[in-house]
Parts: sequence; C-alpha cells; structure tokens
Amino acid sequence: MKQKIDLVILGGSGLIGKEIINKFLSLNKLILNLDIKNNLKKNNNLFFKKFDMSAKNIKDHLNSIFRIYNYPKVFIDCSYIDKTLLKNTSVEKISKDKLDLILEKWLSSTVIISNYFLSYMKKNKIEGNVILTSSIYGLVAQDYNVYKGTKITNSIAYTLVKSGINNFVKNAAVNYGKFGIKVNSVCPGGVYSLKDRNFKNKNFIENYLSKVPLKRFATSKDIANAYIFLGSDKSSYITGVNLVIDGGYTLT
Repeated sequence: MKQKIDLVILGGSGLIGKEIINKFLSLNKLILNLDIKNNLKKNNNLFFKKFDMSAKNIKDHLNSIFRIYNYPKVFIDCSYIDKTLLKNTSVEKISKDKLDLILEKWLSSTVIISNYFLSYMKKNKIEGNVILTSSIYGLVAQDYNVYKGTKITNSIAYTLVKSGINNFVKNAAVNYGKFGIKVNSVCPGGVYSLKDRNFKNKNFIENYLSKVPLKRFATSKDIANAYIFLGSDKSSYITGVNLVIDGGYTLT
C-alpha cells in the first residue's frame, strides 16, 4: 500500500519552503519534501526524498517516487538554485551559455515538473492546486537605485525565469481550469534572511526599504501564509493569479 500524503513540496529545505512545511505540519498535513538536502527536524508527518530538479531523467525519478507515495491534491514548487549561477548574469554581461544553463536548470524543470502533476490530476479527476514560486521581479523591472552603494548587480536571467513562471501559471490556469484544477504563483518581495549577506549591507537595506510603504522586509512566515491560503478551500475561486506579497514595494 502506498504512503498517503496531502501535499508535495519541491524545495522544502530552503528559506521559504521550511516555513511552508511548518505551517502545513501545524495543520496535521502529511508532507513529502523533494529536495537535494534534508535539513529539517524529524516529524512523523514529514517525508523526504532526494530530488535534483536539474537532472535529465526528471519524469523517471518522479515515477519511481510515486510508486511509494500516493499523488497529492496540492503541489508546491518552492525550488531554488545555487546563487553562484546568477553571477555575471546582468543585462550587459549575460552570455548565451549561462542563460541556456539557468533556463534549463530552473525554468524548464519547473514547467516539466508542474506539468507532471497537472497531467496526473487531470487524468485522475483530482481537483487540486498547483502553486509555484515567482518574484516581484517576474512582474516589474529591477530598480537599479536599490543597488546603489553596493556590489549587488541586476540579473536578467533571474527575471526571465520568474516572468516565465508567471506566464506559465496564467496559461496553465486557462488550460486546466475546466478540470477543477487551480494554478497560481506567489510573488514575494525581499525576504529577510540572516544567511544572505545582502542584508548586512546598510546601503541596500536603506535603499530597498525606502521603496516599501510598510518599512520592513518580509519574513518567511509572511510568505508561507499565502501558500496555506492558496492550498485551501478558502481560495476555491482563485486561479491564474500571481499573488504579490511585497509590503507595497511594487506600488512605489
């Protein structure tokens, strides 16, 4: 007999993913975390399978995993890539090889994995939820003034991935809506992390917060609440939405 699970999260070991898992565990949900690392506290309701979204045999790996686990009603993609891959990916410096690599490892994999779950939901008449993780920079251009007095540079590769996710969400929502399947994305603004050296740069902090009406960065808990909402019956009439959570940054 397969192990029952309520939701699958891709990238649940990251900053936002951890908090999403904690929120759903508090609701007694059974969760399968697919990630390359397992750094979460043990919990009887939490399962883990090592998964590399950049591998070429994604579908075969997923098929092997779901011989053990049942398919869920909720799939969340909170995946992330090694930030070093984003070096030298500004509008001026991006190379074709670097762009091809990032789009393949991140955007292409996100689309293929999402379609895997969407197709299963359709085939088995599961009225489920697919929730992807984008960014405000998938909706608006990066404001270079935020980077003044820092060594931070823009990344056109990052924005292309995130805008691609947002457009995939809209098209998938149209395609799968008639089957009762909802597809949405969450678009966070700056999420505070002690491990991110950018948040130790006073100029960056001042520049960024000058554009935020709420005058603070988001926390991972702020962002995780959106996934709880979109993965519940309370969002039963919401699909194709790129939900912005940025403290008002994109309004200024």
